Amino acid sequence: MKKYTVDEIIEVYEKSGKLMYDATLSGDYKTNNREGKRLTQIYKMFESDNEFGYKCIDGLIKSENVVIRTKAAAYCLSLNYNVDYAISVLQEIAENPDNGIFGFNAEMTLKVWRKNGYLKIY
Repeated sequence: MKKYTVDEIIEVYEKSGKLMYDATLSGDYKTNNREGKRLTQIYKMFESDNEFGYKCIDGLIKSENVVIRTKAAAYCLSLNYNVDYAISVLQEIAENPDNGIFGFNAEMTLKVWRKNGYLKIY
C-alpha cells in the first residue's frame, strides 16, 4: 500500500466520509460499503504503525463530519488509545438528536465496546 502523510490520510477520510454520510442518508449501501472497505485498509496501516495511526486519529477525531469522528473514536477504542476522550466523543454524538442514524451508530459502538471490553474494526 502507498505510504501516506497524515494530511493525505485526513483528505482521504474527508472525501470518503462525505460520500458515506450522503450514502447512508440516501440508502446507497454500495457506495457506503466501498468507502468503508477503503477506510478499513487505512485502519490496518494504523494497526501496524501505531505512532502514525495516532497522529492521523488525532486529526480525524476533530472532523466536522460525524461519520469520520465516529470512526476515529472507534479506532481509539480498538487501539486502546485516548479511550476516555473517544468515549466522550461517542457519547456526544449519540446524545445529539440532530445526528439521527449517526448518533445510533455511535451509541452502538459504545454498547459493543462496553459489552465485550474491546472493539474489532473488521
